Amino acid sequence: MRDNGPRRSFRVRRGLFYTVLCFFACLPLLSAGLGWQCWKLWQDNGILRANMLRFESDYQEAQATAERLEHLEDLLREENVQGRTLVLRRLGGEDVAKPGEAAPADREETVKAEAPRGVEGPGHEEFPAIDRDYVKVDNVQVRALRGDKLRMALDLRNTDNQRLASGSVSGTLLTADGSRHPLSFDPENVGDFRISRFKRTVIVVRLPGRLNLVNAQVILEVRNQDDSVVFRNIFPVEQ
Repeated sequence: MRDNGPRRSFRVRRGLFYTVLCFFACLPLLSAGLGWQCWKLWQDNGILRANMLRFESDYQEAQATAERLEHLEDLLREENVQGRTLVLRRLGGEDVAKPGEAAPADREETVKAEAPRGVEGPGHEEFPAIDRDYVKVDNVQVRALRGDKLRMALDLRNTDNQRLASGSVSGTLLTADGSRHPLSFDPENVGDFRISRFKRTVIVVRLPGRLNLVNAQVILEVRNQDDSVVFRNIFPVEQ
């Protein structure tokens, strides 16, 4: 059966035809090149992300060191500061005594510093201080904020670089009248940690109602992944 309908034909130049043909033939190579470039960019992004996390950890560690050294000059000017004479000698380039042979001035400062250490404040009878050396807790600061809130800040440092330290931070508010108020975090996992080296933890807690925070204290506890207390101490609430 013959088709007697209208026919249309298009004439394409030979050069244009071969150009289109080569273009479609090169599409697989172009796709492979783009895929390889995307894979390379993905690898570079992973390296940059790891460096960013490392730099962030170093920055937090440097920030914590700067906070500790912020008032070093004022502390060195004060009397009865443990190790003051030793630090001044090292800063002045003088020879210091061996670890087993402390200088008389250092021994006197050590005796003065350790004398009141055995007399602990209220609350230590039921909650004695604990330090299992699982993580090192430094620069603890508890400050009262407006709107019935507390700001807790502390540094957690892993004491063993061969393992990850994981656990949680909890607190209990102890007011001057002896009442206790467990502190609830929002969200609840804000006190959880999993560190290999260092972490700066800042927690804002909303208090259960209006409480008198004059001479108030916070019982800070750090528990490991087995829910065992590895650190406990009492810190005053700053106004």
